[in-house]
Amino acid sequence: MNVWIKKTDAFKPSLLAAAIAATMTSGVYAAEVNLPAADQSVDEILVVTGSRTEEKLEDVAGAVSVISADDIDMQVSNGLADVFRYDPSIQSTGTQGQAQTLSIRGIGGNRVVYIKDGRRLNDAYAGGGGYLVGRGYLDVAQVQQIEVAKAAASPLYGSDGLGGVIVISTPDPSDVLNGNDKAARLSFGFDGLTDETKLGFSGARQFDGSSAMIQVSARQGQETQNYEKSLPGYDYDSQSVLAKWALDVGDDELKFTLDHFQQNTQQFIAETNQTDDDNRQTALSVDYQRNQPNAFADSQHWQLYLTDYEQGSDQVSAGASQAGAYTDYNDYGFEQRIMGARWQAQKQLDAASTRHDLVYGFDADYYDTERPRFKTRIASDGTVMQDNEPQKAFPGAETWLTGVFLQDNITFKETAFKLIVGARVDHYEMSPNENTLYDMSELADINETAFSPKVAGVYTFESGIRGYLQYAEGFKIPPHDQAYQSHGIEPFYAILPNPDLQPESSRAVEAGLKFSNDTTRWNLAAFYSRFDDFIETAVVGTSPTYIPGVDRVEYQYVNQDEVTIKGAEASVTHWLTDFMRVDTSAAYVTGENDATGEALTSLSPLSGNLSLGYFADNWHIRGIVNAVAAMDDVPSASVESGPYIETAGYTTMDVLAGVRLGDWQVNLAALNVTDKYYVPYQRVAGLSADAPTEQYSQPGRSFAIQASYRF
Repeated sequence: MNVWIKKTDAFKPSLLAAAIAATMTSGVYAAEVNLPAADQSVDEILVVTGSRTEEKLEDVAGAVSVISADDIDMQVSNGLADVFRYDPSIQSTGTQGQAQTLSIRGIGGNRVVYIKDGRRLNDAYAGGGGYLVGRGYLDVAQVQQIEVAKAAASPLYGSDGLGGVIVISTPDPSDVLNGNDKAARLSFGFDGLTDETKLGFSGARQFDGSSAMIQVSARQGQETQNYEKSLPGYDYDSQSVLAKWALDVGDDELKFTLDHFQQNTQQFIAETNQTDDDNRQTALSVDYQRNQPNAFADSQHWQLYLTDYEQGSDQVSAGASQAGAYTDYNDYGFEQRIMGARWQAQKQLDAASTRHDLVYGFDADYYDTERPRFKTRIASDGTVMQDNEPQKAFPGAETWLTGVFLQDNITFKETAFKLIVGARVDHYEMSPNENTLYDMSELADINETAFSPKVAGVYTFESGIRGYLQYAEGFKIPPHDQAYQSHGIEPFYAILPNPDLQPESSRAVEAGLKFSNDTTRWNLAAFYSRFDDFIETAVVGTSPTYIPGVDRVEYQYVNQDEVTIKGAEASVTHWLTDFMRVDTSAAYVTGENDATGEALTSLSPLSGNLSLGYFADNWHIRGIVNAVAAMDDVPSASVESGPYIETAGYTTMDVLAGVRLGDWQVNLAALNVTDKYYVPYQRVAGLSADAPTEQYSQPGRSFAIQASYRF
């Protein structure tokens, strides 16, 4: 297959309208246009997010964005935050060397569940200023495919599926071998955005009755600068190893996986202002795929896994008090170990007029989370004021998540209608860890049961267009750090624990149209989601202090009223000629706090892109125009800070190109080629209108290159 052929979830309304008209007015559309060559067509995309088992993308009742390893290479993407740079419905936070997270239709953080090769990824925790730490630590060079399902995902995936699910798949030995007995690939690249250099190797070999693979990657770079290049600098380096061994057991398969990632980030501004962060994540898993059918299942999949995540931050900072100047040496950490078990079965049942494709099973996960914090304070005269003393944040917690699920995809044989019905029951238990720093009488166990239903219908018209309607519910358990957080700075403020927090929940309705043939794929979706019991901080009290006129402000995480988010998105890819393809996309989302009627700061303005690419046998070039509208749908002015910030619209242009020379593959990316100055709304949302925005501006023109050699 031609390596330049890609599927894309891109779109613009006018082009979509033309595509819909063409597909509805002609039943022989494919025969009436200048078709691409046989190996230059819209690829068939298989996804697992819709049913936890492979199915065609167009058969899924709901919007799903998909990025493959080829897409990542073609875009010269180097981190999770820029993988979906051309999907306006998905926003990202963080940059290389930092935690990186994705936000789906205005919902992100721990309200979206991350699954990697069947394993749950670790939680994030608040790092101040809305910054989340603890997620997105992975190397995209070791990704086979990323799927983002954009509606409530709890009916299949349980807690944290409030706003969607992100499923990350890494390659198996068979993917690397691609039908050969052995394969190897060496890759290297440079990204001018971060001055990053990278080197990677992947290799696989087929043995008698088994196959094995290994992928290693190393990166070194610097901070992502703003437009003025005025941000404090830092250096980072990362290493990752992915190894798999698959054994044939008759018709079944037993697979062992080691997945390791580590990253160190160092920032030195002065002797009394420096930070050294170290992040490590190691996962071990055993998967057993049983393909021998019995009365209860046609196939079964078992998985046992262990994930160990550690984040350490050594910080040096200067300060002063009434006693004089001092230097603090802080040793902060976040540790989370997850043990999980999965069992999933598939069964097909045939009746006279219907066929039932059943998927059912259970998940069980145990989390052990700790937040160790220690401080050493040395006065300017050398006096040790504090010597590695433990500090309060939250005491850590043990959490059990268990759930059983069932989904039935019902095909009515004599009609073009498919009904999807599913449900999941989850039970979770969370208890704080014993810690002498805290008053344990203020902390309590949390035990709840959640029921998450899903129902959807898909109808295929004679033109090949599929229409769907889906209703699904989601939930998220109260995070341990929010339920048990207990610290502050006396006498000014305190954060109080709240073990009475209720789970957040969501109800989502989505309707859409999809179409796919050899030359065209387009999607149109409209959605309405209501979120209940959002957990946010609130002032719950004040108390007098020993400082005249100064009260201690008491904060607490509490359940807020309902939030509504709604919008629409669309995408299309279409081959104009044998070698020319157009892709375009657009997304619009709006929402408000139902209690106050105020706009939400987590949403993004209307945005979209349009690209035109030429794909020859051994080379390609593609130009992409990205457009973002001005953002003026912001909350009303607050008493404390006045009006909220708005942002201007902007347009940028990127160019992607590549060439294949024998076993060599070279890809290049030129981003923001017009050197446009702009500030994305997501970077400044919630700030006051007069807040300076220079530090939030995005980089100017940059270039990246990646080369690989297969042997």
